[in-house]
Amino acid sequence: MKICFLVSGGGGNLKFLYLLKNKNLLKDVSLYAISYKDCKAINFCKNFDIPYKVIKYSKENNQSLIKELKEISPDFIITTWNKIIDKETLENSNGKFINLHYSLLPAFKGLIDTAPIKEAYSLNCKYIGVTCHYVNEEVDSGKIISQAIFKTNVPIQEAINKSFRYGCLILLNSILSVSNDLSILTPSWLLKSKEDDFHFEPSLLFDKKRLNSDFWRELSEL
Repeated sequence: MKICFLVSGGGGNLKFLYLLKNKNLLKDVSLYAISYKDCKAINFCKNFDIPYKVIKYSKENNQSLIKELKEISPDFIITTWNKIIDKETLENSNGKFINLHYSLLPAFKGLIDTAPIKEAYSLNCKYIGVTCHYVNEEVDSGKIISQAIFKTNVPIQEAINKSFRYGCLILLNSILSVSNDLSILTPSWLLKSKEDDFHFEPSLLFDKKRLNSDFWRELSEL
C-alpha cells in the first residue's frame, strides 16, 4: 500500500505511520511526502529516507502536484497542509484524498491546526473530538469516515495531545476500513473480536493498548 502525505508542518501523522512500520506493526506500506515549502516534515523525510518532493502549488498552478501524484500512484493521499486542493487534482485522485480535522465536524469548519480545540474550550463545549473525512472542494465538508470523541474535563494542552493521538488512531483505522485490507497490520495487533468503545466510531480494528506511553513519547521525539 502506498500512502502519500501532503505536508507543511511537523508531519506528526506521517511520523506515526513511520514508527508503526519501524516497530513492525505495519507491513507492506510505503510512505511518501509532498510539500510546497521546506518544513520539519520534509527534514524528517530527509533524515529517515522517505521519498519526498517540494513543489510549487496553487489552485491555479496545480500541474506539478498532479504530475507527482500520478508518478507515485498512491492508494491514499493524506492532506495535512494548509491549502485548499483544486477541483482538477481532486477529480484525478478518484476519492483518494483524506483529511483529519480536530473537531467533531460539522462543528468548527474552516479552522486549522489546534484552533478548533481552542475555540471549543472558549465556548465551554462539553465534548470535543477528531474527524477523518474525504476531501472535496468545500472546506471540511467531505463525507465523514470516522470520528473520535472525549470530554473536555482535562486541561486544554492535554486535550490537544489527546486529539493528536486519537487523530492518529482514526486515520489508521480509516485507511484500514476504506481499503478493507487488514493484511498491512501485524496479525498479533489485530483485535480478535470487535471491541465497542464510546470514544471511536467505527470501532478500532487494532489493539490501541499496544501503543503505550513509551510509544507516544518516542513519537514525540522524532
